[in-house]
Amino acid sequence: MPQLFDIPLFRQRITPTEWEQYGGSILGDCAEWSDRACGMACLRMILTAYGRPAPTVTELLLIGVERDALTERGWVHAQLAAMAADFGVPGHAEPVPAGELTARLNDAPLIISITEQFPIDGRKGGHLIVAHGSEDAPDPVIHFRDPSGWGQTHDRVPLSRLAASYTGRRITFPPLSRALEGRHARGSSGWHAVPIGPKGDFARTTEARKR
Repeated sequence: MPQLFDIPLFRQRITPTEWEQYGGSILGDCAEWSDRACGMACLRMILTAYGRPAPTVTELLLIGVERDALTERGWVHAQLAAMAADFGVPGHAEPVPAGELTARLNDAPLIISITEQFPIDGRKGGHLIVAHGSEDAPDPVIHFRDPSGWGQTHDRVPLSRLAASYTGRRITFPPLSRALEGRHARGSSGWHAVPIGPKGDFARTTEARKR
């Protein structure tokens, strides 16, 4: 049976208080940088899920900018993977066809590149989300955590709809259950994976939050 990894949802929208407290003002405007922070919010979700220290989105932005992880085209996946590794979660940036996503999601969550709200107009990429499980169906359902405002009230999508804006690029991580078992053996706590059954195909989360 497919698994649904229990991943926290973090917003990419940064509060002015956090921005000032952690020195974000050195980069410029808080709202402008919040719009670029999807990759850092996703990285924070992954670090937390694996029971690792998770800096604020502002702190991760500062680290990412310092190591030239952000370009005009967006976040460099290899750099995000390297940042995850720096915090103890080995990551690998690699191309993976949409048809292989469900199989890969049996072992671990993924950071994947799509277009916000999954349009079907030919646009691809520009936004990062965490895929954290799937459901068997003629058109498999992908569960995701999306740090955007829209993502605060949506958490799953049919694979065919996701594939329309998926770039084929993603960041993979070690098997989550195995990683957490190792940490539990050392006395650490973490998130866990739970079996899931059939549900709807494009649902909203029960809690609506603003980005």
